[in-house]
Parts: sequence; C-alpha cells; structure tokens
Amino acid sequence: MQEQPFQPEHEYCVYCHAPAAGLCADCGALCCADCVELVMRFTSRRAVCATCVAATPTRRGAGWRWVAAGVALLGIALLAWGWTPSP
Repeated sequence: MQEQPFQPEHEYCVYCHAPAAGLCADCGALCCADCVELVMRFTSRRAVCATCVAATPTRRGAGWRWVAAGVALLGIALLAWGWTPSP
C-alpha cells in the first residue's frame, strides 16, 4: 500500500485552528473571523490578525492632524500669495 500525503479539506487558522476565512492584510497569515480585527486604512477597512494589531502602534486622531496641517498650509499659502481678509 502506497502512502498518501495528508491533504486537509479546509485551510485552518494559524492561531486557533478553526477553518480559515481569509488572509491577514499585513502578514498574509491564514486567519478565521474570530482572530482578526477590522482596522481602518487609507481608503477602506482591512482584516488584520491580532499579532499585527499588537505590533502596530495606535494612531487615533491621525486623520485630524492631516486636516489641521492642510488648513494651516492653505492659510500660509494664501498669506504668502498676498491675500488678506476684507474688513
């Protein structure tokens, strides 16, 4: 009798060994839906595993900093261009 290699019917999560739902957006590890968190990226939400979430520092409020920097740069550009508010 010839030996057959093991071929599972499903791909399994690397953390809890449940059937995998997809890949982590950062590291590419197979994960189930219970082992990932949805995090907001530049344009959409991405499923990221718990290890990658723990390794990434939290950046709450980073979007507001970009808005404030944009408004400040617009103000500086208008002042440099010679625009003054009318009285």
